[in-house]
Amino acid sequence: MPPVKSLPAILLCSTALACLTGCSLSKRLDKVSARVEDMYAKTKGWEELPVRTITWEQARDLMRRNNLELKKAEDRIEDAERQSLSVYTDMIPGVSYYGYLTSTLDKLSETVSGENDLNSNINVSFSLPALTQVPYRVYSSKVQTFAAIKAREGKERELVAQLYETVRQRHIRKKQEALLDKPADETEEMKRAQEARKADSQHWQTMGRLIGDPNARWEILPQSLPRIRWADYVNKLDRLDPLVICNFAMQLEQARMTQYSIALQYLPTINTSIYSPSLFSSSGGTYSGTFLSGEDTRLNLSTSYMLDTDLNTWHNYQRSKEQYELTRRMVADALRDHKGKIDTLRKSVAEYENWRSYMQKRIKFTEEMTAGNASQYIEREKSVLAMKKELLTQESAAVESEAALILEYGLPGEKPSTVKP
Repeated sequence: MPPVKSLPAILLCSTALACLTGCSLSKRLDKVSARVEDMYAKTKGWEELPVRTITWEQARDLMRRNNLELKKAEDRIEDAERQSLSVYTDMIPGVSYYGYLTSTLDKLSETVSGENDLNSNINVSFSLPALTQVPYRVYSSKVQTFAAIKAREGKERELVAQLYETVRQRHIRKKQEALLDKPADETEEMKRAQEARKADSQHWQTMGRLIGDPNARWEILPQSLPRIRWADYVNKLDRLDPLVICNFAMQLEQARMTQYSIALQYLPTINTSIYSPSLFSSSGGTYSGTFLSGEDTRLNLSTSYMLDTDLNTWHNYQRSKEQYELTRRMVADALRDHKGKIDTLRKSVAEYENWRSYMQKRIKFTEEMTAGNASQYIEREKSVLAMKKELLTQESAAVESEAALILEYGLPGEKPSTVKP
């Protein structure tokens, strides 16, 4: 092996590189800061952005592709899948390279000779995980992956409910603005315009976040929105949605897994590893390795068992049992509270449906009344206008109940998830 640079020269180069790295940090931050300032300068206000009108289905497709919260949920699924795969990839043999320098201190300032001082070695090692842990790791990885998938489904349903509520409230507000009386003076007109701009800005900001694209003022066609009818949900309210059931079930299963992982500590640990012969070995420029020498192959098998003399494992196991029981009680309380909320939602929607039906009939009856004179005509129109305003006010409040139905059971007509653990 040819000679290499002396050790002091190598140390000097390393020190210089470290100094350059430290000095370049401020320059790098200056460049990044300038880029941030440039991005801020090019960021447009909401009123400067183009208006884009799309359908409900197009909005949902954009949300699925671009929403940051869904992206994070998908990343967690990928992480869980990689962790699940690692149960098996951990058994893939590893290749290791060792290079080392051996020299006396008084020769460090001299040129290092590869023929005498440099040594290298390449080996392959095969190691099995602890056999008692394999079943738990396989099951645990499946649970984590399934939980991540269900969390993503739940997040999408939550965002769909938010998107529906945001768009419905926008359309109702526009109808309410159309029914407003003409402002009494210029001050009142300016106040209304300012409130409208503020509401529009909040709407566009929310839409940009939900759709995942803040570079336009998104408007959704009213006629493309799904119809949320009480009849589509009335038969579902007596039972939990499968996605909601899964959420509660996962809480219990995770508590049980904690208990199981502690119990595994009472089993003996069995480790197996195979260390291959040297695939390549060089010392002082002379090759001395072997590829298939059985004498150079080592099989390591070890078994260990630690007595729980301080009872820490026992106490942790008892605590996990108590935690499981506590989780079970918390789930039972949450189910009771959930059922109460569903009953309240049922009554709220039923009362609104009955009230709206009554108001619509009353408005129609009042509009068909014959006015005997101009005064009666004016009073009739005022009465109809007041009822329409009240109808829109109550409709705005009912949108929250409609969004709650979507969050609980999804949109009508959607098929439940077919993902199985």
